[in-house]
Amino acid sequence: MPDASSPIERSTEGMVDYNANSTVQRGIVDVHDATVRRLVETIGQVRPQFRIADYGCGPGLSTISAVRPAIDAYRALDPDGAIAVCHADQPGNDWNALFALVSGPDGYQPGGGNIRTEAAIGSFYERMLDDASVDLATCYAASHWLSHAVHLEAPGAVWFADLEGAARRELEDLARSDWTRFLRLRAEELRPGGYLLVSTLAAVPDPAEKNGVAASGRYVYRAIQIVLQSMADDGLIDQGVLDRFVFALWFQTETDARGPIEADPVLREAYSIEQVSVRPAPINADDVYAGAVGEPDLYARLYTGYMRGFADSSLHTQLFRPAARDDAQADALASDFYRRFETLYRDNPGTYRGELWELTAILRRR
Repeated sequence: MPDASSPIERSTEGMVDYNANSTVQRGIVDVHDATVRRLVETIGQVRPQFRIADYGCGPGLSTISAVRPAIDAYRALDPDGAIAVCHADQPGNDWNALFALVSGPDGYQPGGGNIRTEAAIGSFYERMLDDASVDLATCYAASHWLSHAVHLEAPGAVWFADLEGAARRELEDLARSDWTRFLRLRAEELRPGGYLLVSTLAAVPDPAEKNGVAASGRYVYRAIQIVLQSMADDGLIDQGVLDRFVFALWFQTETDARGPIEADPVLREAYSIEQVSVRPAPINADDVYAGAVGEPDLYARLYTGYMRGFADSSLHTQLFRPAARDDAQADALASDFYRRFETLYRDNPGTYRGELWELTAILRRR
């Protein structure tokens, strides 16, 4: 496996066009507004400060939406008390864009209010904050990314749900280890009585699928495979490189998510489980952009933008750059990929729809 500290091998390094293409991420955040308010009310007043941490925050409006209900709920409990908001993410995050939003008209800082904004820079698969220093921890649409990029013998499968044999077992072991590590680290950072809320993309049992699970976005990833294979067939990328490329992610079923919490002695001691569940997304669960399916050009543009938001970094670092002489040629390969991808969606509206199931885990620190 690659060194997890190598910047080029981080699974989410360099995500692009985040605000423009983060409809799914913002939707996952917004659905938990009332839940966040309830958790803050349950925690109650905290002195000397109430500390919120949003792990895998990204550079965009979704992290503002993640922390705003917590701020509002705490202000109802303690109008003058100090609040610290910590945005936690990797060095490659666009921190300038994030802090411009925090202080801008849509942010939570204008007008003061005894709120301090912090940043924790690193991987959430390592320690990011002090012992017992966090009251409310959130992690939205991020924990499905694994700790580092992977290279497996996986011809015909660019993502976990279509892997078979040893390749699938290896990625499954990494996913379980990463999830356990993530939860152990957050347990160290949470104060007793504090909450961890994780919400991300998920999978559900489906005996008709190759490995018995239907995972969010399954047809999108198969569209990616079709387009990449067409580029390999045309000699634009090396077939051997493509056969070893797999997105470094794993969408958990409820059993996947619950298992380590109940089986790992450290986690059993650390947390009480309030909720671990998987359900269809509350809006457009069968097709993220269902409203545009009757307008093929728009439908194709929306899905292409969605692709850019989550997949561009993986494709660039693991496929296009290895296949190119220089960055300019890598950019040209990326442009060709997105052109082919958009054409596929324009010609087949609804065929490669993005289904969404969401995992929610709410854990309280004992």
